[in-house]
Amino acid sequence: MYGIVEGTVAMQVDGQTVETIQAGDIFGEGALVHPDGLRRSTAMAQTDCKLVELDEERFKFLIENTPNFAIEVMRSYSNRLQRFKHPKSD
Repeated sequence: MYGIVEGTVAMQVDGQTVETIQAGDIFGEGALVHPDGLRRSTAMAQTDCKLVELDEERFKFLIENTPNFAIEVMRSYSNRLQRFKHPKSD
């Protein structure tokens, strides 16, 4: 899992950008919570980026010991799902 400290990242599915995320957002959490660990999207940096990497061991530690971290991960995941179900009309 990665947190974006600086920069912009395009999230792609089947070569199509489905979302652009930026500083404060996270990605890759799905690979840590799905039992098969498969990636369902590809992250492509759109600008120079600074990322924070969180491996599975550290992720589990933070989930177990920091309730606010767990809530923020769930919120990010939920927000992303809502954007896919109800995209903004331009």
